[in-house]
Amino acid sequence: MSYPLRPVADFAAQGQRVVTLASPARLPLAEPPDRLPQRARALTRRYEASWLTASGEVESSTRIAPATALFEEAFSALARGSLVATEAGPVAVEDLQPGMRALTAEGGSETITWIGSMTLYPGTTGEGESTLTRITAEAFGANRPMPDLVLGPRARLLLRDARCRAVAGSDAAYVPARAFVDGVSVIELRPAVPVATYHLVLERQASLRVMGMEVESYHPGTGIEAMVDPRMLALFVAFFPHLARLADFGTLAHPRLTRFEVERLIE
Repeated sequence: MSYPLRPVADFAAQGQRVVTLASPARLPLAEPPDRLPQRARALTRRYEASWLTASGEVESSTRIAPATALFEEAFSALARGSLVATEAGPVAVEDLQPGMRALTAEGGSETITWIGSMTLYPGTTGEGESTLTRITAEAFGANRPMPDLVLGPRARLLLRDARCRAVAGSDAAYVPARAFVDGVSVIELRPAVPVATYHLVLERQASLRVMGMEVESYHPGTGIEAMVDPRMLALFVAFFPHLARLADFGTLAHPRLTRFEVERLIE
């Protein structure tokens, strides 16, 4: 689904809080033919978010905003049905609520303070990557993952490898999940039906434990204030009302590598 192009000022005017729409029913994923006709690029998307307020209550909103990488990255790491490890046991990402405690790969647990979601539609693209990544069962070793895991287009995995030190200065780094696509055990998919994707913000950034894999929780990265138009940045920051400023995301748990840096490391 796409929406007419509007000036940024109009987006801001439409940023009022509204009732969050109900999640769609679980839908299967399927691989389309090699050549799937694509519609025109989506100019805007509907983004949904819920967050934990300072008083401990949960509030939610639905907003229309540009379909650009800046926004899409905050809503598209885990496909519907992904099981996230929490203190209460594995919970499907669509059933999580702000305030729950997620278990982390670094040890211990962190409070989920924000959950964002959007829907990918067949044949519609945005500015960012629109493909999903299916990691088949045990592609990375015993129970990693178990069973198959479908990740959203902006997911990053935690790679623990001494070779990372030469590039990232650390033995562990976050890398795009699509960097591991080999067409056999890690497969690139385009949704044949609408697919909801999600991302989570933790009180302190860490790696989520998802069906045996370690997935980066959302963090906007550093330095985006200098790279984004102030009006667009204000629209983006409005999606995170539980934070006073972007600096409140804190520091990254691990450095990040690009897809190309990873491909050079593992080739």
